[in-house]
Amino acid sequence: MLIEAFSEAKDPSTPQSNEDRLVILPGRAYAVIDGVTDRGGSRYGGVSSGQYAAMIVQGALEHMLSAPDHPADGFVIVRRLTAEMSRAYEAHGTFERAQSDPNSRLAAALALVLVKETSLDIILVGDSGVRINGTKILRMEKDLDLITSALRREAWPVIGQRTGDRALQEQTSRRITWHGTRQPVEDLVGVLDASDMALIEQRAIDANLRALPHISPGDIHNLVTGGIVNAQSGYQNDASTLLGYPCLDGFPVPESLIRIESIPRGDVRTIEIFSDGYFKPGDSFGAEAWEKAFAEVERDDPSKVVLYPSPKGSIGSFWADDRTYLGVRF
Repeated sequence: MLIEAFSEAKDPSTPQSNEDRLVILPGRAYAVIDGVTDRGGSRYGGVSSGQYAAMIVQGALEHMLSAPDHPADGFVIVRRLTAEMSRAYEAHGTFERAQSDPNSRLAAALALVLVKETSLDIILVGDSGVRINGTKILRMEKDLDLITSALRREAWPVIGQRTGDRALQEQTSRRITWHGTRQPVEDLVGVLDASDMALIEQRAIDANLRALPHISPGDIHNLVTGGIVNAQSGYQNDASTLLGYPCLDGFPVPESLIRIESIPRGDVRTIEIFSDGYFKPGDSFGAEAWEKAFAEVERDDPSKVVLYPSPKGSIGSFWADDRTYLGVRF
């Protein structure tokens, strides 16, 4: 067995800020956990809520899956992780706040490979992914991210007409994605005015209506005008809408939103687990190949508005997101 792993924070100069975590239990389980960037500025013991969420999931998985009688059912594992996060709210006296304000919740995505006697079970909660045998990728793509990415893509050229400062362009485009087009224009003084915001809003709505005809215009309008902070949390763990997506946040995750696939163990030569900081998979197995793909993305589309649309881009050596790779060759 060969195991390779790599992880880097979005700001490489502060590795302690990385919100991704790894679980490596040889012959038993492998996982990548992606702590979700905090939307409200919450801190737990001096770390961000995203880091804290990832640490809780990491510790709970290691403890749970190291036990001789560890659970083998993916839904049971997700329920136990949810209970651990709920206990963390209770310990910090924040349960009621988290219950009423989804933006204040701990949150993490999980890609877990559970090794069984005759099979490998892939358990996905969120948008981290797993590649099998270097070809088949299992990942939960969500239309919600396409909507906010399109919002940023449409905002990008409008901002570029107002400033030649690349860092300011990135900062402003992220702010629009984060807070939506109906945020106070005073917060963007010196860069955009009300007419610019109206233009961005209309272009983003039109682009999403064309690209996502199966999504209701009301939901598109809600996300474009409200952005991630004001609108996205309403779809978290909501199985009643097409935009509903799963997330480990200490509250029930609908089983219909959890993806579980079982693959015969003898059919698997390699597994590769990765967080969404990788916008392109490696050409072959191994961290070196995935880092080469990462470098190609940063060369070809550092802003993430052309080839790899995203709610945020890179500026210089500050990457769009933390990234983590875990590869196992059996």
